[in-house]
Amino acid sequence: MKISFPTNDRKTIAERTGRCKEFVVYEIIDGQFINIDYRENTHKHNEHGHGQDHQKREGGHTHQEIIELLADVDLLIALRIGKFLKNDLNINKVNYQITKKIIIEDALNEYLSSL
Repeated sequence: MKISFPTNDRKTIAERTGRCKEFVVYEIIDGQFINIDYRENTHKHNEHGHGQDHQKREGGHTHQEIIELLADVDLLIALRIGKFLKNDLNINKVNYQITKKIIIEDALNEYLSSL
């Protein structure tokens, strides 16, 4: 199982999923951590006019870069996911869950204990 979190500092979950610096991906098999991978978020909102495309959905703006980064991930856990990113995740069948935990380790442990 691979679980991902948006992060800017590798310790806490980023407040803005689509604009995070990177995604951390934990690979877990039989409850054991096998690998931790950090993937740079190449999705650049600055190129889209500071959210104008999000408001009007102009110019074919998508979150394809994020979708590709998370293609092999079983679950994305985030604090918030904007409606357009949420739509793109749903279309591409990327599972996600919202958490209130800010520390990545706390959110990961909470999820694993719920299994």
